[in-house]
Amino acid sequence: MKKKIKVNFVDFWNDFDKRDNYFFHLLSTKYDVEIDEIKPDFLFFSVDYNKRKDREKYSDRECKKIFFAGENVSPNFHFPFSIEYPKYSIGKAHFAFSNENNGDPRNYRFPLWAMSVNWFNVPYRDDRDISFLAPLDGLLKREPSKYKQKSKFCNFIYSNNSGYRLKILEAVQKYKHVDSVGRLANNVGYTIQGRGDQLPKINFISDYKFAITPEHTKNAGFTTEKILQTLYVGSVPIYWGSEIVNQDFNKDSFINVDDFSSLEEMVEYIKEVDNNKELYEKYLSVPAFPDGKIPEHVKPENVLKFFEENILC
Repeated sequence: MKKKIKVNFVDFWNDFDKRDNYFFHLLSTKYDVEIDEIKPDFLFFSVDYNKRKDREKYSDRECKKIFFAGENVSPNFHFPFSIEYPKYSIGKAHFAFSNENNGDPRNYRFPLWAMSVNWFNVPYRDDRDISFLAPLDGLLKREPSKYKQKSKFCNFIYSNNSGYRLKILEAVQKYKHVDSVGRLANNVGYTIQGRGDQLPKINFISDYKFAITPEHTKNAGFTTEKILQTLYVGSVPIYWGSEIVNQDFNKDSFINVDDFSSLEEMVEYIKEVDNNKELYEKYLSVPAFPDGKIPEHVKPENVLKFFEENILC
């Protein structure tokens, strides 16, 4: 019989399902997990997108508080009250799963993109956030013949002008038209229906040879689902962001803006890849992960090991 543990999830994003999410499924591989909203043993909370501060209802309870950084923010291990940002509110935590590898033994580096892999073979659900979870097989075994024939050049799907996004778009556009279908720099007259984690986006980007996939900020470790989704559909990501992205993804599977001395040099290389079938298909023939292996830090057994040895004990 499995040992029972009581958990609860608060201050996550809209449409987050307490019984259908990464941490619930991870713990359920070994434990009988019960959602207890009154007296949980373990309280998972995130960056509190809506600033409800539901975690404060548990401030006088003995449950261990575990922070999941769904954004490029650091865990709050020291400040006794919440740390307030314009868009987020970060409560104090005992432990954290974050994008950072900061050396603190209470923190485990679990980058955001890893939430979008279907580690536990759960079915697609349109009303769950995250909806689309990429099957592992499609990331480890990649070859051009598996993918939809690409009829279009490149896409750009963003709502906010952050980081290097518009500069990359403008540079690539000097070579060839890029379909911008988000609210930012929209040039097609429509936007994709649904959220960015749902099938309409996945189906849409599968038509394109390339996708511009920069993060909104540059920070070691912060890598989101954008590069993962593009690799899954057999397109080439044009990436800007984390300085350690090569620890997460195979450097031969995407074009890294930081590998070039200028955007002009990068665009010249994109031209070469675009016009050389053999070179282009080389990008689609390699596994998404370094050396064809799942990175150790995102393997479910290692995440669970951290939980058991540091949090559950």
